[in-house]
Amino acid sequence: MHPATWLVWAGVITFAVLFGWLGVRHHRNFGTWSFDMGIYDQAFWLVSRGGQSFMTVRGLEFWGHHLNLIVVAFVPFYWLGAGPAFLYVAQATVMALGAVPVYLLARDRFRSPWLGSFFAFVFLMYAPVQWIVWANFHPEALVVTPMLMAWWCARTDRWRWFTFFLVVALSTREDTALAVIMLGVIMVVSERRSLLAVVRARGLAVLDATTRRRCVAAVATVLGGVVWYLVATRLVIPHFNRGREPFYVRAYYGNYGDTTFDVVGEIIRHPNRVVSDATQADRLRFYRDLLLPFGLTPLLAPLQLLVAAPQMLASVIGLSPYARQIRWQYTSVMIAPLTVAMIDGARNLWRFRRIRVALIAAIALSSFVSNIAWSNAPWSDNHRVWSSPNDRVAVLRRAVDLVPDDVSVTATYSLLPHLTHREQIYDWPNPWVPAYWGEDDGYRLPDPSAIEWIAVDRRQVGSGEKAILESLLAPGGGFEIVFDEDDVVVAHRVE
Repeated sequence: MHPATWLVWAGVITFAVLFGWLGVRHHRNFGTWSFDMGIYDQAFWLVSRGGQSFMTVRGLEFWGHHLNLIVVAFVPFYWLGAGPAFLYVAQATVMALGAVPVYLLARDRFRSPWLGSFFAFVFLMYAPVQWIVWANFHPEALVVTPMLMAWWCARTDRWRWFTFFLVVALSTREDTALAVIMLGVIMVVSERRSLLAVVRARGLAVLDATTRRRCVAAVATVLGGVVWYLVATRLVIPHFNRGREPFYVRAYYGNYGDTTFDVVGEIIRHPNRVVSDATQADRLRFYRDLLLPFGLTPLLAPLQLLVAAPQMLASVIGLSPYARQIRWQYTSVMIAPLTVAMIDGARNLWRFRRIRVALIAAIALSSFVSNIAWSNAPWSDNHRVWSSPNDRVAVLRRAVDLVPDDVSVTATYSLLPHLTHREQIYDWPNPWVPAYWGEDDGYRLPDPSAIEWIAVDRRQVGSGEKAILESLLAPGGGFEIVFDEDDVVVAHRVE
């Protein structure tokens, strides 16, 4: 094996160990939240038990929330006791492995293992990659590596593996299909002459075997992505969501319409509105944060950037400001096409021999400086987002240890991820006051009398909820305090 390959694997292992350890420590020091670590940890636990799939943390059916078929890969680990710490390690490891296809793509494009390893390290230093492994756990974060692997397999005519990695990518979340469709589109564009020849001859016989497979794969990728997206969003999710479209259509894009067709129609009828939204100050800063760490080279490969276009559009027109910040999971589907565009964009400049050294130096400098300034790595000022040991951890740990298994609990958002392996766990102040529950219609919100235990950090209780909490803990309020220290209180219902 070439020394550059060993170097890449050393980088992969270092990233996985470092960020996996930071994630585990972050959770143990109560840095994770009910949204989204609590949501997915309870959901994965429920699926592994084969019973109900209604997530009481979120107030939605798991299969009506998103279509995360990747959960199947986690079920055996949950049988063995996996939880948030395992999810953090798995997420960091899968993300780190993305450096391998980056190395392969760049090595082949530049015909240099050393340049392949250079681009692999640029990927590992990419601030959005490092932020994703911090932002709790999200199944869509696992899309980056299989998408990159699928891209490399397509370029090397490994069509069985290409299909495998595309299926894995699609299993992470339903809207990944939009990126898969765009990947198929650029494959069709690459084979357009061959496909035109097929149309004229009305048959594939005019093509050699290799070209025939490429054409079939291109068309099948587009069709497969379309079919999967329609099945997921028009059949499966509505089936588990009382006939409704995915919750995020109205929650995130209600400014454009109440249904997918309304949103798409508004975009088509009023492109000026899209342009206005896409050029706001926070959007321009978002583009900068995504592109500058790669030395702006993705702009030199616009065809590859098309794969990121659907998610980019969703981020810049939606209501959620978090969707256009590199600190959150919303960049997941964009990272693979941005990385490939970086490699191909740099390769387009590589033909100019006089600027080769300057090109590599510019990318290296952009990668290094942006990582120091914008990432959450231990050497960046942003590293404080990772929770570290503090005086309250022991108190919080004693509090959650007092709550029995298999009882219904309501808990504040940093305590909740430590109590999620049960059928009924609610994000305080649910169920007394509906908050971030389901689709804000109170569906299946239980009667408060069903709650047996309360675990609350008073510092995370809103001013409007303090009266509710104190009334429950007061004599005759229905709950008896079993722990009350340093603003952390645990109580159980009194019959």
